[in-house]
Formats: sequence, structure tokens, C-alpha cells
Amino acid sequence: MRVLMLVRQNLCEHTGGDTTQVLKTAEALRAGGVQVELASGVRPRMHGYDVVHLFHLDRVWENHVWCRQIRAAGRPAVLSTIYWPADEFDIGGRAGFQGVLARLGGSRLYQNLRLAQRWAMRAADERSIVALRGPSWGFRRAVRYILESVNVLLPNSRAEVEQIERRFGVRRPAVVVPNAADAAALGDGTADETGRRGVLCVGRIEPRKNQLALIEALRGTGIPLRLVGGPGRYSHDYYRRCCRAAGTHTELIGQRPAEQLGRYYRSARVHACVSWYETPGLASLEAALCGCRLVVTPGGCTREYFGDEAHYCEPDEPDSIREAVEDALSAAPSDALARRVAAEFTWSAAASRTLAAYEQALQGVAAECAAMS
Repeated sequence: MRVLMLVRQNLCEHTGGDTTQVLKTAEALRAGGVQVELASGVRPRMHGYDVVHLFHLDRVWENHVWCRQIRAAGRPAVLSTIYWPADEFDIGGRAGFQGVLARLGGSRLYQNLRLAQRWAMRAADERSIVALRGPSWGFRRAVRYILESVNVLLPNSRAEVEQIERRFGVRRPAVVVPNAADAAALGDGTADETGRRGVLCVGRIEPRKNQLALIEALRGTGIPLRLVGGPGRYSHDYYRRCCRAAGTHTELIGQRPAEQLGRYYRSARVHACVSWYETPGLASLEAALCGCRLVVTPGGCTREYFGDEAHYCEPDEPDSIREAVEDALSAAPSDALARRVAAEFTWSAAASRTLAAYEQALQGVAAECAAMS
């Protein structure tokens, strides 16, 4: 089977959880004999591929162009949705001018304006007439067009499927593909429980990840806090705010190579990801695999992944964040979650589910062709 993965242009330049998801899934598929190629241009060559694989439901400015071509070519396609409604974040967490705009105009208007801006930026980058043909009818209608253009959805959870169906009124066949953590990439080694200390937070420093709230919630507690990650592409001012807010017990050490993260996870007692939403956050899975207790928010599909084995807090309530961290620090050690992550959330399992979605898409197209003949 030959698969073309269409990915965002800056996938490896501005890395994130989706970078890991794409590259690790492709690697595992190749290990299973699937031929996988990555592309990102406005006019990718789709001929000769059995399946086209798209990513990010809300990156409409890229996927809409590709979906027009997929429809014209009659090519089987799947979509890793990587989606969660951002309404609460738009109103309560966005910073700067974007935050003001979202609060004044509402989340829906903000999404439409954001789409128009990104569409214009992409058209300027590509210098392409094709790229200028944007979805002028707005975000939600454009998303529905994308959903109706693919054969199978690949969400990271059942909760994600339910949110998509509720939000956009479109039901599509779906194969849940769980996110994963790579034990080999985190290196060997164990940490004596007595050697663990403080709280770790791994991830891009940006408003959605909400590190500033974590810093402020732990201020004055004496709890050591270490943040690993660089500023997001448009979040340098937010990063500076985090640096100014950091006290004597808080350390921002910047981005670190993936192969170094294991030792940070194994030296921390708790990993805190107080994002407005996650699906569910690769850092939380990696931290759990390395034996950290988890502090997360209910935003996204975290409960589906972690159940009662994590400590939950509200992203906009400092007392809630502080209490969850203190509870996690005082919790008895348990390796149950680490064992479950190691057994269930692997990239080989994700690749197996992805391959099943490819086969379902191919079967669906074959059935449609047979019905028309």
C-alpha cells in the first residue's frame, strides 16, 4: 500500500505534538511494510497513491485546497482530526489582541477572522492562484466540506468524535487511533522514588498550554517547578510574561531534544499540564510512562485516557491548580498508569489502527464503485 501524508508546511520547523504523531506513525507504518511519503505543497501529486492522509481538522486553509483535489481525483482519503472545540480557551485564555478580539466578537467570529488571516498568509507564501481560492463562507461550513471529503476519520478518542458530530452536524465513519508514548525514545533508566522532586511541565510555552497560570498558582508555595519548552510561534510575549512571573523556585530551561526528556521526567515527582484542552497531550503520556504522577485539566479527552489515575484541576482557577499539584505530590507512588501506557498507548498500536482505517477507506470506495456499476 502507498500512502501520501499531507502535512503542515512547518511540521519540522515549528515542532509540536502533531510532529511526533505524524513522524512516529509514518515510521511504524513503514516498519509494517506500508510505503509512506510526506508532502505539504498546494498541488501535491496524488497519482499512484492508494490513500491520502490529512491532519488537523481546523487547519482549513491547507486541507480545503487538498480536499478539492481529492474530490476531483476520486482518491480515498482519511483525516486525523486532532480537534477539540476552543470556545473556552478563546474567551478565557487567549492573550493579547487575539484574546480581546475573541472576547468582544465571540469564538465563532474569531474563528472566521483567524481563518481569513491564515488563508491570506498561505496564499502570500505560496504565491498561488489556487491558494487564493479560500472558503469565503466561514470556518464551520468549510470544516463540513472537509469532513464530507474524506472517507474515514482518525480521532484520538471517542470524545473527539462526539464533539465533531455535535459541533458540525456531520457523521463519518471513524477509527479511534490512540496517541502514544515511545519508551525507546525516552531512554533507559529508572528513578528512585526518593530522588524525585518537584513539578515538571513539558511543552511549548503558549497561552493554550497555560504555563503562566501554573507559575502563578505555585508562587509562594516553595514547590520546585521546572518548565521545559520554548515559546510558541506567536507566543514570545507570553513567554516573557512567564519569565517575569517566575520566582526563585521556578526554572524555565527552554526547549530540549526529545532524547533528553526522559531524564527530566524521571527526576520529577509530578508532571503538570494545565492546558485549556489536550487530545490528550503527548507529554502527559510520556510523563506517565516514566512514573510521574499527573496533573491535568478535564479539557479535551484526558479523562478517557487517564480516568481516576490523574489529578484534575480547572485551568482558570489558581486554587484548583495548586490543590491538584499538592494532592499529586502527596499521593502514594503507583506504577499502574505507567504499565497501562506501556501496554496500550504505543506507536505500533497507533499504526495498526491507522492501517485499519486505510483499509476501511479503500473498501468504502470499492463498494461505492460497485454500487454505481
